[in-house]
Amino acid sequence: MNTDWHKAAVAENFEITTARLLIRPLAEQDLQLYLDLYTNAETMVFVGEPLPPEQATHSFEVALRFNAKTPFKRLFLTIVEQGRCAGLCAINQWSSETGIAEVGIMLLRPWHGQGYATEALGALIQRVQQQFYGAVIKGDLDPNNQTAVQLVLKTGFQPDVHHARTYWVKPNYAIAPL
Repeated sequence: MNTDWHKAAVAENFEITTARLLIRPLAEQDLQLYLDLYTNAETMVFVGEPLPPEQATHSFEVALRFNAKTPFKRLFLTIVEQGRCAGLCAINQWSSETGIAEVGIMLLRPWHGQGYATEALGALIQRVQQQFYGAVIKGDLDPNNQTAVQLVLKTGFQPDVHHARTYWVKPNYAIAPL
């Protein structure tokens, strides 16, 4: 494992461009996106109870503070397609001690079923592997969320045989650290 994980855990290191997407650190102009995701019962069905707007606004402010810390403990990233906010992805937690980085993703309904989640999550996995060289990437999801299960399998995760909610991507040592 790279001993420079703390130096790598800087929000600016996770600005990513793909064929169709810009993935960048969450910013103040993303409040409406955050509210649209976290207050929506349909979006939150496999995550938890939707948040009331005031609580979601407070959560957004906390997320911005997390992003500003160096090294960050959690990182929230906005997924943008042609100037429109499509969703969020995140490094929910990481640990240089255990070598594990947990990731997640949420998209607004208009971006479902078009490959954006696969593209964004794949790019995030690759960047995590570059920045946190030797990282084992974890996904924790509701096993009843068949769309999410298909997504993680498509992007290289393997199921944990002991925990139905947990999926893993082992280190890819072919991806050189940045």
